[in-house]
Amino acid sequence: MRVSLVTPSLNQGSWIGDTLRSVREAAEADGPEVEHWVVDGGSTDATRDLLAGQDFAHWISEPDAGQSDAINKGLARATGDVLGYLCADDCLEPHTLTRVADTFRRHPEVSVVYGDGYFLESDSGWKRHKQAGPFSYRRLRRGNFLLQPAVFWRRAVYDRFGGFDVALRYCMDHEYWLRIGAYTRWFYLNEPLATCRLHADAKTSRALSTAWREAASMQARYGLVLRPQLDAVWMYLGGQHYYRAKRALFAALGRRRTRT
Repeated sequence: MRVSLVTPSLNQGSWIGDTLRSVREAAEADGPEVEHWVVDGGSTDATRDLLAGQDFAHWISEPDAGQSDAINKGLARATGDVLGYLCADDCLEPHTLTRVADTFRRHPEVSVVYGDGYFLESDSGWKRHKQAGPFSYRRLRRGNFLLQPAVFWRRAVYDRFGGFDVALRYCMDHEYWLRIGAYTRWFYLNEPLATCRLHADAKTSRALSTAWREAASMQARYGLVLRPQLDAVWMYLGGQHYYRAKRALFAALGRRRTRT
């Protein structure tokens, strides 16, 4: 069984080295065959130098129409039986791909395997456990409880439902889960599979209000109107300031924790 991972990237040279390393180490942990595609949007920082200096991941660097377009470019090139995407500031946990591939082998009826993960506060080294819990489409309609880099799906899902919506810049993962969730069987691994880095320079962190407005518009397609709109208004009025202050505070706490 081959697992193909796609990493969309744009000016993430500060973090992408950790991402590349985590995939390589996961591939070397006596697991399945791994194919890693990095689709860079034409970075002007150190990203392309880092990519050129490694010999594991396939990569291209060219202008694109945003993150969803970059993911789709990678998926179109992927040859694996199992697919997933890992942003350029996120990482896999050791043995994740082995556990995921084994689960797919043991459960041929399962279309999607997902698990728990960690939130890493900036560069502090402090990782907070994020528990996803059992899958429920009804729960998914209430909000995105999934940690995106800890979700993997069979090629048959991609063949049936296609790629990510290129019109979406922030909530493309939630839309994809909603699109496929009612028609696929999911398997929950109650263990951390990936680490999602939270930092002030992340795309969503820089545009929280815009991201939540987009999410509200997207969820309306699925008949979810009132609550997403209220959430978007709250984020516009003050929630964005709360989240930015929280990120700064948690990063500082994390640095203090790792020093002591």
